[in-house]
Amino acid sequence: MALTWNASLETGIPDIDAQHKQLIDKMNELIKAIQSNQDQATIQRIVSSLSSIANLHFGYEETCMNRYRCPIAEKNKMLHSLFTRNFSEIRRELLLSGSSPELKTRIEKDLLDWFGTHIKGIDTQLKSCMD
Repeated sequence: MALTWNASLETGIPDIDAQHKQLIDKMNELIKAIQSNQDQATIQRIVSSLSSIANLHFGYEETCMNRYRCPIAEKNKMLHSLFTRNFSEIRRELLLSGSSPELKTRIEKDLLDWFGTHIKGIDTQLKSCMD
């Protein structure tokens, strides 16, 4: 199940919203590639791209939260680590065993659903720290 960008995911910070959209699009692309039984090389390219985008985004967002002394900065960093750990496990499983319906479900739950909840619950608080 794809996550679609909508107003409830907007932080009000254009750079972060653009990065969030890019991450959601890439996660949806990964799910679609698995569903359509794309070859391993294609899936690995998507995974590599997702990893780069996530690392850049998390670094940028954590820097912003620290710069503006956002009270949830440490919690945000810890939650990013959780995402990264889950993503690493999924990436390793993709490399070792290839894609599967179970792995697709895990990507939806542990990455995509988690990310939507994280944006709404944590990332949206950054804007008020910047004002």
